[in-house]
Amino acid sequence: MTELFDVEGSDDLGAQKVRLYPVTRIQGRADIEVHFTADQAVVEARFRGLESRGIESLVEGMPALRAPQVLARTCGTCGGFHQLAACMSIEAACGAEVAPEAQALRELVCWLLLAASHVRTMTYFALPDFALPMSDAAVKNVSGIYMIDQESVTRLTRALASINEALQCLAGNQFLPAVIVPGGVSKLPDETAISKASELLEGCEDDLRETMRLAEMLTRRESRMIETGTPLPGYYMASTSDGRPAIIGDEISAASFNGGEPVALDAQGFIAAVEERPVTWSYIVPLAVRGLEPAMVGPLARLNLGFGEDTPIAALEGGRVSEQWQHPLNNEFFFLIALACEAIWSWEKARNLLERGWDDTSSPCAPFEVVSGEGSAVVDSPRGTLAHVAQIDESGKISAYRIMSPLQFNYLTVNEYLTSVASETVRGIEISDAVAARLQLAVRSFNPCVSCGTH
Repeated sequence: MTELFDVEGSDDLGAQKVRLYPVTRIQGRADIEVHFTADQAVVEARFRGLESRGIESLVEGMPALRAPQVLARTCGTCGGFHQLAACMSIEAACGAEVAPEAQALRELVCWLLLAASHVRTMTYFALPDFALPMSDAAVKNVSGIYMIDQESVTRLTRALASINEALQCLAGNQFLPAVIVPGGVSKLPDETAISKASELLEGCEDDLRETMRLAEMLTRRESRMIETGTPLPGYYMASTSDGRPAIIGDEISAASFNGGEPVALDAQGFIAAVEERPVTWSYIVPLAVRGLEPAMVGPLARLNLGFGEDTPIAALEGGRVSEQWQHPLNNEFFFLIALACEAIWSWEKARNLLERGWDDTSSPCAPFEVVSGEGSAVVDSPRGTLAHVAQIDESGKISAYRIMSPLQFNYLTVNEYLTSVASETVRGIEISDAVAARLQLAVRSFNPCVSCGTH
């Protein structure tokens, strides 16, 4: 739906604005506003979050050990990653040490969650734009894709079913596993669960590799159709270990889209460098990292940083893509390729952990005393870098809590890029359906989760 408004007041950007609502195929409620001068030239385009959830305030005064289960509800897709970050921040505040077996299961569950999220995003959010770019909105969805390419949808849903069943075997719940708890995990998997999960994942390789081929083909076509001459600005950034992307890394690495070697910050230095840039027109509070702004986190950022030798298929596919389109990949139409390549990457990471050898007799959860203090954690979720900071008072309750989400880190880049695309494509306040779809594609290419961003 497109709405036209007159803009009044000395602080307004222009004479009129057009509102595109709702932005579809994202998580959460949002719109796009395009502001114009009096002669109908684009001044700025804004992606606006339209909800406030207040979950940070909800956990204040709550016993620290209970908070992770509540914070896991921050997001329906990335709940496991919020739960992990919450546990890690509380453990950091209390000086708790997590046993290696428990740490391995935590990572295994999150790798599977990441793979499932990407396959789901490709199927329902991304493929309609890439496979049916010129179609009417009524058929630009998974049902429309199934009508023209039943094989691709079947391949994706088959892979998703296997990954979800593996999660069920290992964590007891494929959507919001409660196995991650402060101090470790609630239970370690037995040999039967490990064997079954390994068998399920073994059958995913062909489906995932064929999906990568589909993503490349559609990207080649899309790059010819929608090129606006608008490269992504700023820096790409991710949690890394030994310079390679990781769910739980030992530093945060960033590099410029203009080229150059990555720079690295430790977790404490990274959090200290984060600044809030509140705006009056959105519930999303933009975050900037001093010296690295604007920033982009998420699948494309990690793909640009490159995958390691322990995931040879993903490293090969990522290297081939970079050679074909040149490094760094700096346009929105690489979004589908990044999802497909990361689905392979996370699948390989999960298989590596399943094959490591497991001791299910070790203690799954380390006992520790909840004490007053502050702790923080940085992890990488399906949508990008995520940070939690917990403050615990002397009674063992949460006195303050802060979440820094991927959409907040991306927000400055999203709006700068959206404005560039609008300037290239919008010709006056009469915005056609095709142009409105183009603006929504620019937003969806950042895989925004408004629930995470407004928490």
